[in-house]
Amino acid sequence: MDVLYFNGRFTTTDEPVIRVEDRGYQFGDGIYEVIKFLNGRLVLPQDHFRRMTNGLAEIEITNPWTEASFYKMCDELLQRTEFLAGIVYVQVTRGVTERVHFCPADIEPVALAYTRGYEFPDAAKKERGISTITAEDSRWKYCNVKSVNLLGNVLAKRKAQQAGAEEALLMKDQEVKEGASTSFFAVRDGRLITHPADTSILPGTVRDHVISLALEAKIRVDERPLREDELFTLDEAFVTSTTLAVMPVSEIDGRIIGNSRRGEITSVLQELYDQLEEKSVRVVQTA
Repeated sequence: MDVLYFNGRFTTTDEPVIRVEDRGYQFGDGIYEVIKFLNGRLVLPQDHFRRMTNGLAEIEITNPWTEASFYKMCDELLQRTEFLAGIVYVQVTRGVTERVHFCPADIEPVALAYTRGYEFPDAAKKERGISTITAEDSRWKYCNVKSVNLLGNVLAKRKAQQAGAEEALLMKDQEVKEGASTSFFAVRDGRLITHPADTSILPGTVRDHVISLALEAKIRVDERPLREDELFTLDEAFVTSTTLAVMPVSEIDGRIIGNSRRGEITSVLQELYDQLEEKSVRVVQTA
């Protein structure tokens, strides 16, 4: 069973802890984070804590942790976990109160975190890549907040699943925004193209590092919307996320991208990001 942290104490995910009138359950009034861990150590925890802090501030929920107390909680969570690789899921909701749209100003947030084993992509899949489809972006306005409001993402993922694909690329105003659970990168003429970081995409932690690694490797990065009519003239494409890292896209809507194999730039960035992960794995610092 998985280890669960809930509002200051440790238990397991077998214990029912969420109240009926938790605003995260009833209104989607909360945020979440997913952090990878390897060998019992978090990968890039500072980036996830920063994004969580920004998201909580954006929707005016008090952060229940300082940075030091967050690492201390994660450290104990991982010490109690029997397996050495997987994810830590973190969620903070506004709290529990009577189900009305207005809520008390002094409501106490509900904070939880738990570990879950995860099978990360192997070398063969990282070379083979994944198939994708396009889907309408029906999400809310503040996609830059990692909100638990994920119905639009879930419906797009369901469409991909029904089509036998592994990801959906979200389209709005004839532009590619991002994947339903990933950031999207196109490669053309030796340069990267990815949507600029605004309220229509999530500021992906892996996305940000890939951009920095590309620039360090003298690969040009154009942060601009990719038009729908450009999708099938790409040399390469890939998506990024905490669980997939840098993952090639082999086809979109049944049409092969490049030569249906991992491209040269994708391969370079895969290797650079894998090296970054290895370097970043650290013992969580405690207060």
